[in-house]
Amino acid sequence: MGGFAKAFQKVGADVVWANEIDRFAVETFRLNFPTVRCVHKPVEDLTVRGDKLEPVDILTAGFPCQPFSVAGDKLGFKDVRGMLFLEIIRILREFGKKKPAILLLENVRHFRTHDKGRTFKRVQSEIQRAGYWFSEKDAQVLNTSTHTKIPQNRDRVFMVAMNTDLFSSNTFEFPDPLPDGSVKPVRDFLDLDKKAPAECYFQPSSQYYALFVEAMASGDPRAVYQLRRNYVRENMSGECFTIMANIGDGGHNDPVIKDRWGIRKLTRRECARLQGYDDSFKFPPNMSRAQLGKQIGNSVTVPLVVRLAKSCLAELRKLDAAERTAS
Repeated sequence: MGGFAKAFQKVGADVVWANEIDRFAVETFRLNFPTVRCVHKPVEDLTVRGDKLEPVDILTAGFPCQPFSVAGDKLGFKDVRGMLFLEIIRILREFGKKKPAILLLENVRHFRTHDKGRTFKRVQSEIQRAGYWFSEKDAQVLNTSTHTKIPQNRDRVFMVAMNTDLFSSNTFEFPDPLPDGSVKPVRDFLDLDKKAPAECYFQPSSQYYALFVEAMASGDPRAVYQLRRNYVRENMSGECFTIMANIGDGGHNDPVIKDRWGIRKLTRRECARLQGYDDSFKFPPNMSRAQLGKQIGNSVTVPLVVRLAKSCLAELRKLDAAERTAS
């Protein structure tokens, strides 16, 4: 839906083009980035020459996490979705001598340890063979609630590779955690002064309503709760659970709170705020709650990527300075 694009625009970068297969995500992207070319097709069909892709300084990508996630089947490269990573490598090679200076990738926390580390070793080898500095130190797990002020417990691994034709080594520095106490209260992100849409509220006739009533009666009424299979859990940290792409499937996985009108799921606008999208970000009219939830859950957290984007641009400025000195 444009998390990487929004973050890089915030630090002054020019977003040149994007690629996405999901037509609903494309609709959201184009609504918010009308001047950015968005190629709507499978990445397997995307080519530098055929689609006239302009060379870029930085290529960002989040390839499917389901093959590597503990919440999925953990099949990795045995899953056809896991093989999509190799399409990124293909596109890098198609750019030839004009390949990006920096590559920024994102995946689930457990990507590094999947298949006893063999998956990461494969990725590392492919990136290195494509002409980039990349080792284990260049992949770090960052958490939304420790590296931004947003109270969402969301771990993701970010990987940064640097072009060996341009850089003498990989000197990228990942951001440090923010000081303790930096995270804002979760209720600062919620609309508690107005009633949410009726579809967000659990009705007493719901098979899950009693589970929430019982959990909230013995827990903190201001906390965020979540339905997991046949039980309800409370977030004891005062934060929000990880916002996942499958929120809303029968009420499971959705963050749930109690307000003055009842027990309800977070609205999609509230979920977007907890991913760092301010209210100026637009939702396409009449798009379903399920489709919006999928896009928000699949997104990166914008302020976290802002910190990474600043470091990427700093590396490019050092490169420019070195070239000026040499000339």
